[in-house]
This record gives sequence, structure tokens and C-alpha cells, in this order.
Amino acid sequence: MELLIDHRERKVAHLVEDVCSETKIIDLPLGDYLIASEKGSVIVERKSIHDFISSIRSNRLWDQLLRLMKTEEILGHRIKRTILLIQGSVEEYFRSIARYSIRDTDVFWSQITGAFLEILYVYNIPIIFIEKEEELRPFFKTLVRREEMGLNDKLPKAKWYRKRVRAELPTKDRKRYILSSIPFIGEVLARNLLEHFGTISNVANASVDELQEVPKIGKKKSEIIYEMFH
Repeated sequence: MELLIDHRERKVAHLVEDVCSETKIIDLPLGDYLIASEKGSVIVERKSIHDFISSIRSNRLWDQLLRLMKTEEILGHRIKRTILLIQGSVEEYFRSIARYSIRDTDVFWSQITGAFLEILYVYNIPIIFIEKEEELRPFFKTLVRREEMGLNDKLPKAKWYRKRVRAELPTKDRKRYILSSIPFIGEVLARNLLEHFGTISNVANASVDELQEVPKIGKKKSEIIYEMFH
């Protein structure tokens, strides 16, 4: 991977110069940092909290984000992801500029929250906060590592939760426990299945029509049960 840094970020470039195998300071047409990779590149736009809020009020931010969102390629590198990196604290910024009434505070936070939601849901750009320049290094190291390992592109793992069954649980309850794990089949339908067929083996060998003979088991659920065992 290669890290391309816009010349305007020259003052902090030394903090991230070794996070990639190669680092260059260039004139980026868009964004402040570009993590270039053959699998797809990541553009990072860094803003101080003062610049961020100022750009909201001047509407300059929305033009920048629209161009970032629409850009598919920069300097021959295909863009697959865009990140807005905000440095500083919104609350500290608010406290530093003046003293406001509670109403002014509510208005301010409503505007900022609205901007965050606009960025996330309308422009589809994730926001990450850091407080100090020194945090650039761990941010980029983590981002580069996750990009190299494909962790930012993977699908979430299915994490099914099932309460652990007690060792002393009677056999009939264990059978009901097993059947209740079938999608859309809970404790009541599992009990109905066992009362009707007697064993899990008989449930597994039953046809779709035979399964529908069980109380509260309709065609859709009978097909699901059949597919699970076949």
C-alpha cells in the first residue's frame, strides 16, 4: 500500500510517514490523504473542528462531500471508501467561542447533530473523531492494517444466541430444545411436533403435507422444517 499526502498536510506528515511501505507528499486534487491499493483506495478528508463548523455555516462542506461522494477515481486509483476525519472537540469549541444561553446551546447542538446525520445518511460518509494531531498515527496504522486484511469489507458474522442447555435436562426437553432451534419454530411448535410425531427422526422424515397436520404448522413453516432436514 502507498500513502499519498496532500502538500497542505506537510506539517503533520512526519506523524504518518511510516504507516505504509511508501509515502509521498503531492498535490491531491481531492481530500487530504489517499491510501492507494490495487484492491481499492481510501480517501481521507481531515478537518479541524473549527474548519468543520465554519464549512457547515458557509455551506462549503456540502460541496466538498458531494465531490468526494461522486469521485470514483483519483490519480488513477479507484476509490472504494471515503472517511471524514474531524480533529478536536465540539464541546470545547462551543465553550471557547462565547457564553451562550441554554436555548443557544440547544440550537447549536441541533445544528451539529443535523449535520452529522446528513453526512452519514445522505452523503454516506463515515465520521471519525480524534482529539490531537498525535492521534493521526494510530488512526492511520489501524486503518491501513484493516484495509490490508480486508476487515473493512467483510460481512458481519452471524452470532446466534442460544441459552446453554443444562446437563441434567430430561431427554424429552432436549429434543424440544433441538427442534426449537429451527427458524420460526419456538418452544410451543417444537412441543406440538414431538407430541404428533414422537421422535425427531419422525419429524425429519415427514413430508410437507404430513408436517402441516401438526397444530399451528402451516405450509410455510412445514416447508422450512422440511428444508432443514433435507
